[in-house]
Amino acid sequence: MFETTLKPQPEFENKMYDMIYQIAEKAQQDRDQLNEFPYLLSKSQLAKQVFNVSTQTLDAHIVRRSDFPKINIGDRVLYPKDEVISWIKDHISITNDIASERKIVSL
Repeated sequence: MFETTLKPQPEFENKMYDMIYQIAEKAQQDRDQLNEFPYLLSKSQLAKQVFNVSTQTLDAHIVRRSDFPKINIGDRVLYPKDEVISWIKDHISITNDIASERKIVSL
């Protein structure tokens, strides 16, 4: 029989604390950045700052959807920040469902 014992690395608790602190700090920065956005976003703001894609990609895959939140003001179309964030949260599972169906074939 084999017997093993696990011993944490020196300074393990401090390293874990530092990692958790960095994650929390990044989350707070992201939240603060999101709060700096105006309530209504233009298409270019939405593409660049929220989705990190080109406006062409945004047009082709997202904003043309009938369920995507938008407001028509005269000839302009604007996107309410809070509604867009909720829409993203509601549609994350679609990506997870599709990805889980994919089969990886080993060669």
